[in-house]
This record gives sequence, C-alpha cells and structure tokens, in this order.
Amino acid sequence: MLVLYVVLIFNVFLQINADMKQPLTVSTNFQNMLVRLSNVGPNQTPVPNTSEGRVEISTDFGRTWGTICATHWSFREANVVCRQLNLGFASSTNQTTQYGNSSVHPWGIVGTLCRGNEKLLRDCVREATYPGACNANNKNVAIVKCVDKVPDLKLIGEEIQRSLFLDSRPLFSLKCALEEKCLSKDAYELARTQPSSKRKLLRFNTKAENVGRADFSPYANYNQWQWHQCHLHYHSMEEFASFDIFDMRYRKVAEGHKASFCLMDISCKAGITPKHTCGNRQQGISAGCADVYSAYLDCQWVDVTNLPINRTYILRVAINPNYSIGEESYENNSVECLLDYTGERNSTRVRNCNAVALWYS
Repeated sequence: MLVLYVVLIFNVFLQINADMKQPLTVSTNFQNMLVRLSNVGPNQTPVPNTSEGRVEISTDFGRTWGTICATHWSFREANVVCRQLNLGFASSTNQTTQYGNSSVHPWGIVGTLCRGNEKLLRDCVREATYPGACNANNKNVAIVKCVDKVPDLKLIGEEIQRSLFLDSRPLFSLKCALEEKCLSKDAYELARTQPSSKRKLLRFNTKAENVGRADFSPYANYNQWQWHQCHLHYHSMEEFASFDIFDMRYRKVAEGHKASFCLMDISCKAGITPKHTCGNRQQGISAGCADVYSAYLDCQWVDVTNLPINRTYILRVAINPNYSIGEESYENNSVECLLDYTGERNSTRVRNCNAVALWYS
C-alpha cells in the first residue's frame, strides 16, 4: 500500500513538472480543468452548487477527481474557486482534514498559486518547485466556504502622502513602542545603555476604507484579543498592517514591522451609522466606513534611524497583509510611494503614492 501511494505521488509530481514547463493557459490537460466543492465521502456524488467543502479538480472531464495541496493556499486561491463556481467569495479557507484526507481523496494537483483575480483556477500558476509540504505525511487538503458578501478593504494612498513627516524622539519616551517591537533591533540595546539617544521615525496616517458589502471583522474571538497596557485598549488583530522600505531594486533597507490595530468605525458614508468601537467586543470596520490610525499614535511609523540619507526609496504599506480575513479582492490592499529621504523633517517627503496588489509569490 505504501509503495502504491509513493508511486501515485511521484506520478503527480511528474505530471505537474511536465505541465509547469508551459503556462496553464495553453492546451494541456489542465486547460479543461473542472472544479467543484464536495463534503461527501468517496464514491458519492456531491450535491450541486455545494458552497462549502474540499476543493476537487478533474482533468479528464469529470471521470476522476482529485484534491489540492499547496504551500501557500490562501484566500487568493479560494476566491478563484468561488468565482469559477459562481458562488461569490471565500469567507473561510484552510488546508485540513475536516472534509476528508488525502489518503481517501488523493491530490490531483499540488502547488497552486493564484493572484486572486483570475476567473478560473486553471489560469493560476504553480509553485516553481514541488512543494515540500505536500509529502506522504501530510493528509490535509484544501477546503473553502463561499458566501455572497464579504468585506473589501481599500488603503487610501492620498492619506499617506498628505500626512507623512519625519519625527525624532528620545528612546526613553518610546516605552510602548519598545514593548510592541516597533523599532529597529539596535534600539533595544541602546534603550538600556543610551536611553537619551534619538530615533528617526517616518510617521504617516493609515486609512482603511471598507468598500465591500459586509463588515470587516477580526478573525479571532473577542476573548482571544490582546490587551495593550500602554494603549489601554484591546487589539483585535495583531497583524493588520505592515510598513516596509525598499531600495529601487526592492531590497528591504529598513526593518518593517507588523502593526496591531484596534479596529473601529472612524468615518462613514452618508446614511451609514457607525457601530464598531474600540471596545472589547465591538471591533471591526462596517461596510461603507473607514478606520484611520493617526500618524501621532505609537507604532504608526517606520524606524529610519539607520537609513542612508539623500536617496530615493520605495515605501510600501499594506493592510490585511497575511490574508487573515477574506475579502473581495486584494488588489487595493497596498500602496507604494516614492520616498525622498534626506534625514531632515522639512525636506523628507513621499510622492506618487499608488495602489498595488498584495505580493503573492
């Protein structure tokens, strides 16, 4: 039995390697890929239009079906599945044995990697090498739940460009930031030996507008939220935003960090009443509302103390960067700006802030 299983995996490996020599959009056996969701056992026919279950694909016009394993399976791939099936958007996804395992439902394809805006799963690419996670010890398969409405966050680039400025603060005044690891690594030793030394902080507002049709709600239950003593409130998402600076070849030159947020409705469109607050049970961003984190709050910055001056860089800000919450699209979750950094407050600025898709490779 073990030999048969190894042979099966090896055959899948050979098939995928052969297909990866050409795009999935050309005439290969994957060109006619069928997709369905199933939550029934082997040799049972799934109910039509099932909106939740394991993802199954067929490359022989439905004669046989296989499941999916991938290193980076996320809401991007799940959205493509829901879109292809005309079932809306993914509200949850995972790789698990909830709807059966790979021993009973063998993988039909591995290494699927989507941007998230593809119309069909066959239009996605695959990982450049065979995914190490897809081995004989892994029984998980990709599962998806589709719904009609999900949120869709949009990061407002104009807010970053309007609000950005260079600040300078002594380390002894940055106690909360040190606790939340919002400073570069060298700051922690200096805080002990030279507490009066100053840090240069590139500050800016982060405005996240929910342009979707459902509220953006934290993935964790409220009893799992973390209390931040310095800020005296709960943070419902520990990795809501990321801030990074790259050189013009996209090499990271300033240590970014994951920013945790207390999510709430700061501003709403006409006719929409705010309902989410920075409380211990009501956090979120309503459809048609926006949350704004001010540049003057702790950790609303990138520590640029060690960044070489008089150069142009790329400032990249992203929200929901780990795809923790399902959204309609991730094409509007990130903004890149050109940063002209002089080391001086009156001449450091950003320009050309434009929306970009979240990285997915």
